[in-house]
Amino acid sequence: KPNEHYKPTGHFLGFFVSSKMGRTEELLEELVNVEVELQDVQDQIKYLLDRQEKLHERQFELKALVESCESSSGPGSDNAAVPVDDWSRPFEWDSQADDIRFNVFGISKYRANQREIINTIMSGRDVLVIMAAGGGKSLCYQLPAVLRDGVVLVVSPLLSLIQDQVMGLAALGIPAFMLTSTTTKENEKFIYKALEKGGDELKILYVTPEKISKSKRFMSKLEKCHHAGRLSLISIDVSLQFCVFPLAVCYS
Repeated sequence: KPNEHYKPTGHFLGFFVSSKMGRTEELLEELVNVEVELQDVQDQIKYLLDRQEKLHERQFELKALVESCESSSGPGSDNAAVPVDDWSRPFEWDSQADDIRFNVFGISKYRANQREIINTIMSGRDVLVIMAAGGGKSLCYQLPAVLRDGVVLVVSPLLSLIQDQVMGLAALGIPAFMLTSTTTKENEKFIYKALEKGGDELKILYVTPEKISKSKRFMSKLEKCHHAGRLSLISIDVSLQFCVFPLAVCYS
């Protein structure tokens, strides 16, 4: 039977409270240490992710430079000693490009940056061009379309621009067609046939984004054209800017 008259002394109570507070302080100290270490780990993860992103970017740049070097320098070529980003230097297609510019398009000389842009495209590089209206951006993909084998696909949301471009190119004797909601069944049939068999009957094809997103038949024909090696360039032409993808890989 417990002693009902027993009462703990003040000294014993103080020891009990002191022990409990000591344990709490130890736990709090360990908690702080864990939180500090977790923060260090988070900082390291962030650093590594940032580093990984930069390495991926550099990897992409290096691969593009290697591909450019391989495509612009062949046996007996002296282009290898020239920086790959000097697009104003002489290229093997200069004479033919000048002939097409003057005799087909009726243009006596290039405007600012046109020649450099064309050389970049002809070298197989992706290009983003931002140019004011009337700056001559259309020539930058139209001339390579005539210069290169295969079909150039031009994507533009402006139907009026497409119609003007097709009419202007047809007047120059360049086989250009459009595939839009206004295209007749007869022309649509001709375009699909030209995509399948190749040849020089179709050099530039203008389409709207809606045609790409909604027409499975068109995408099927375009994919076959690409696999056959006849899809030369893809140009996205919107108002004040356009980008060119020499390798047709952007329409999955």
